[in-house]
Amino acid sequence: MTTMISEVYSAFKTAGVPEQEAKQAAEAMSAENLATRSALAEDKRDLSDDIAGAEQRLSGEIAEVRQEAVAAEQRLSGEITEVRQEAVAAEQRLSGEITEVRQEAVAAEQRLSGEIAEVRQEVVAVERRLSGEIAEIRQEAVVVEQRLSGEIAEVRQEAVAVEQRLAGKIAEVRQEVVAVEQRLADKIAAVRQELTVKIAAVRQQVSAEIGEVRRIMSVIRWMLGFMLVAMALPILREMVVAWA
Repeated sequence: MTTMISEVYSAFKTAGVPEQEAKQAAEAMSAENLATRSALAEDKRDLSDDIAGAEQRLSGEIAEVRQEAVAAEQRLSGEITEVRQEAVAAEQRLSGEITEVRQEAVAAEQRLSGEIAEVRQEVVAVERRLSGEIAEIRQEAVVVEQRLSGEIAEVRQEAVAVEQRLAGKIAEVRQEVVAVEQRLADKIAAVRQELTVKIAAVRQQVSAEIGEVRRIMSVIRWMLGFMLVAMALPILREMVVAWA
């Protein structure tokens, strides 16, 4: 008998079991122990095979997940590039529009400057013409004064009235010129402010889209990491159980 059978046999003998029964009981326990060890060894082999198969499956799934992650990152990189290109194109387009508006504003300012200069020249010509007419009237008034002192007084009054009317018209023309210049300045300021607001809105929209793309990339990376950890936990548990 083996050592274990001898020890079990001795224990049964010490307990007062008959020799034949003690021998049979020791042999039966030894056979059951051997069967249990064989079953445990077979279960251990099956478990190792299952672990190897699970590791292979998980390796394949992890490779697929990594390929999908690389594809998603490449796709998102392409979308980010498209967004950046669209932003550059929008900025260039807005820059062109701003340049056109500035050119139009400069042209309008030059045109209005020319018109103002013409108005001023006309005013000067009117003043000169009226000055000549006033001088003529004064000369005629002197002649009439020499002839009729009463008529001279009337003519002088009419001359004063004419001068006042002309002075009022000249003042009105100057006020109209000032009003036109003010309206042009207000329009130019409004156009500049509107362009500034549009440019700021476009830049803010592009920044928001880029921030959204970065947030999506961060979420995808976090989800991939979480999935890898979740896939690895069962394998680690099985390995810990197998080692135990």
